[in-house]
Amino acid sequence: MGFVYVDVTLHGVRASKSIRMLVDAGSTYIVVSPKVVRELGLYETPYVVELTLADGRRVGAKLYLAEVEVEGRRGPAMVVGLDTPTPLLGVYALEALGFKVDPRTGRLEEISPEGGYLL
Repeated sequence: MGFVYVDVTLHGVRASKSIRMLVDAGSTYIVVSPKVVRELGLYETPYVVELTLADGRRVGAKLYLAEVEVEGRRGPAMVVGLDTPTPLLGVYALEALGFKVDPRTGRLEEISPEGGYLL
């Protein structure tokens, strides 16, 4: 499987924006630049998380809340504002929207109803 990219729309308090993101099942959160966080007016939570980057460095980052839309499905997702070469769509948002990456096709596959299951 190669790289998988999808169009993601982030909805904030001030604006919405469609962004092409790399689907990263190794990433927990959605990652966009701090500029995008400010531009959209994402809701700032009181939480700071410690993240391990791909190069092994550990950084602290604030968590923001956004409404996210992928392939017609919408729901809440946690967003981190970090300068990265490519915006990332992490596994929490994928699962919240009921998707996974199909390793054979490199496409998103619906695995549960929008919003998931409560068992």
